[in-house]
Amino acid sequence: MATRTHIGLRSPEVRSGLGLLGRTLLQYRRDSIWSIGGALLWMALVVVIPYLMRIVVDRSITAGRRDLLVPLLVVLVTAGLIQAVGVGVRRYFGFRLSYRAEADLRNRMFAHMQRLGFGFHDETPTGQLMSRASSDLSQVRLIFAMLPITLANIGMFIAVIAMLVVIDPVLGGVAALTIPALFVSANAYARRAIGLSFEIQQRLADLSQVVEEAVGGIEVVKAYGQEAQEQARLDETADRIFDRTLRLARHSSTFSPLFELIPSVGTVAVLWLGGFRVVDGAITLGEFVAFTQYLAVMVLPTRITGWFFANLPRAAAAATRVRTLLGREPDPADPDDPQRLPDGPGEVRMRDVQFSYSGGDRVLDDVELTIPGGSSVALVGSTGVGKTTLAHLIPRFMDVTAGSVTVDGVDVRRVALDELRNEVAVVFQETFLFSSSVRDNIALGAPDASDEQVRAAARLAQAHDFICRLPNGYDTLVGERGHSLSGGQRQRVALARAVLRDPRILILDDATSSVDAIVEAEIQTALRQVMAGRTTVIVAHRTSTLDLVDQVVFLEHGSVAAMGPHRELMTSVPRYAEVLARADLRSDALPGEAAS
Repeated sequence: MATRTHIGLRSPEVRSGLGLLGRTLLQYRRDSIWSIGGALLWMALVVVIPYLMRIVVDRSITAGRRDLLVPLLVVLVTAGLIQAVGVGVRRYFGFRLSYRAEADLRNRMFAHMQRLGFGFHDETPTGQLMSRASSDLSQVRLIFAMLPITLANIGMFIAVIAMLVVIDPVLGGVAALTIPALFVSANAYARRAIGLSFEIQQRLADLSQVVEEAVGGIEVVKAYGQEAQEQARLDETADRIFDRTLRLARHSSTFSPLFELIPSVGTVAVLWLGGFRVVDGAITLGEFVAFTQYLAVMVLPTRITGWFFANLPRAAAAATRVRTLLGREPDPADPDDPQRLPDGPGEVRMRDVQFSYSGGDRVLDDVELTIPGGSSVALVGSTGVGKTTLAHLIPRFMDVTAGSVTVDGVDVRRVALDELRNEVAVVFQETFLFSSSVRDNIALGAPDASDEQVRAAARLAQAHDFICRLPNGYDTLVGERGHSLSGGQRQRVALARAVLRDPRILILDDATSSVDAIVEAEIQTALRQVMAGRTTVIVAHRTSTLDLVDQVVFLEHGSVAAMGPHRELMTSVPRYAEVLARADLRSDALPGEAAS
């Protein structure tokens, strides 16, 4: 990706990210007000203390009024204590604001990602999403932490300039010349830094993607001896990050000194001119001391403000990436006025169904299909014909391009997603188990289920016996992705998970493709019990699975080519027999790699 130096803080994409920061700030207005209030209190005392010192010098020390010295010093100490309170309030609520904002954005991102459709997750690498939830949000948090003090610093800067003008308009005017110089420097730096900041955040996401893929596919990496190649990929990505970060550091090294040099030059000019004005009697010694104190207190705020604006481009780039993700519309989305599913046996009807992936050829074309409630069908066809796609239209993992899919007479697009998916359970071809106990994995869709209900579901799925033989039974941790269990064990746990939901419709997406014939026979025993009286749709690749169903739907070219009992189709549809023969041959040669 080319460096995006044309992007500025005023470009629409960056402004959308800054808008997200602003809305989040308003969302936590209480913390924001307290933090900014504490910063302003601190700022006010920073401005007042040099003025009090002027009074001490002019009205007590220079005037020889010893009686005023102690009271004035007490006032000065009190002001220092109040200033300390302001610092404490500002820091506590500032950090609270930043961490709450980070946690809120991370939770919103996670919730939003779960609402996005399969298409989004198919095209977006996991590492890219992890980067948004880690490095991008870290940049946002830093800006929120520094925002209150920066606002106070800007206010203090203006207040100090005003005080300098009040004390002496000539010296105040000289000091005020630093404001436009600082603004021009900050703007020039932002123009150069924003494009690099965008690219750095993207490269960090690329790095997360490389690491996630290498760790997730470690078995393949080791099996094919690709450790060196994966290390080379990581090195190349890290080198790109280093190059862009170094270029950004070069810009920062050029402009950051200006944020200190400009006020220093102003201070020197004021001291030089102020010395002559004290000698000439234009100002008093106390006024000159106050003046130099004001110049001194401007140094740290100027540095902090410079740091803030130096990091703002990168935070804006990070916020823009977060805003882009949050702005992605859920697909499919919940209906505006959802309709409840009536009680029913789970009849599925498809009328004139067409489906195309965005920008692609039509996968399904004018599909007409009725699955009576309580019956079972198998979807059969050659690879890529649309079997899994057809099954996934029922729980609305994607929406039809044309036509309709109904469950018990209601168009699935009119039903709230949560309600619909509570009535449809899916056992996927690739079984995914979470890094928790066997019980928690079975109860995933019914977290309030009792132990007896979990065990009953496991018995129905023929999983209870092997679970009891595990070291800790149902409390055994299955490890990442459940890899401590065999393929057949994972499939039976997944089947128990689906059974526990007691769905009116069960979808089995080639659930026995990754196991051998013996384990498949055990799973089929479980399936016969689970499918009894329940609407079941099986995406099938093996002939052995077809004896379980009432009807077989044979798909060709995205349409229903034939439908009937398996043995009848074997004799009446030669193409059907040919496809099954090839599927069985492929399944025997490469277990688990059949795809729909």
